[in-house]
Amino acid sequence: MNFEEKYKIEFGKQVAKYLRKSGLDINDFAKLIKSNKDNVNDILNGKVGLTIGKMITIANLFGQVYYNFANPNHAIPDKVELVKNIEEVLKRRKSIGNKTIDKERLLATELDRLILEGSLNKPCTAKYLHSKMDEKLSEKQSTEITNLLSKSPRNKIIISLFKNSSPKIFVHKDYAAEYEKMSKEEILGLKNNSEEKKEKNNNMP
Repeated sequence: MNFEEKYKIEFGKQVAKYLRKSGLDINDFAKLIKSNKDNVNDILNGKVGLTIGKMITIANLFGQVYYNFANPNHAIPDKVELVKNIEEVLKRRKSIGNKTIDKERLLATELDRLILEGSLNKPCTAKYLHSKMDEKLSEKQSTEITNLLSKSPRNKIIISLFKNSSPKIFVHKDYAAEYEKMSKEEILGLKNNSEEKKEKNNNMP
C-alpha cells in the first residue's frame, strides 16, 4: 500500500468518526458537501482521492481546519459542539443565498489551501499570500490574513520570524530552522531574487 492509498483510508476513517459522533446522516452529509451517497461511501472506504477544496469543505462543516480534522490524534469535539457547527453552516448558507460569497469563510479557506500546498514552506508576507488567493478576495486587507495566521489553530504550525517586523514574515514551523539564523534583510533578499527569476522566466521567448 502506497502513501496515497493509506492517506485515503485514514481520511475516510476520520470522516466516519465525525459522522458517528455528530449523528449526521450520510444522506444529509452528502447534500452538505454537494455530493451523493455513493461518493460518500467511497470516501468512507478510502476508495477516492479528494481535492484540497473538498477536504476543506468537509473539515469546515464540523468547525475544524483540515490539518486537525485529518489528524487521528486530534481530539474530536463533543456532539453538542459538532451539531452547533453544522447548524451554523446551514444558517450561513441560507443567509447568504446561492449568489453571495461568504468572503470571511473564503478567506480562511484560501489561507488553509495555501498552507496545504506549501506556500508557507518558505518565508512570505500576508501581502504575498493575498496575491495568491481567489480574485473574489481582492478587496480584503492583508492585515486580516495576518490576524488569521496569528491566532489558533494556525499559529500552532505557522510562526512569525521576527517579533517586531513590519510587515510580518511568516513560515511553517517545520521549515523555520534554516531561516531563523538569517537576518530580515537576507530573507527579503531571497524573496526578491526568487521573484526576479520568476519574472525573467515569464518574459523569455
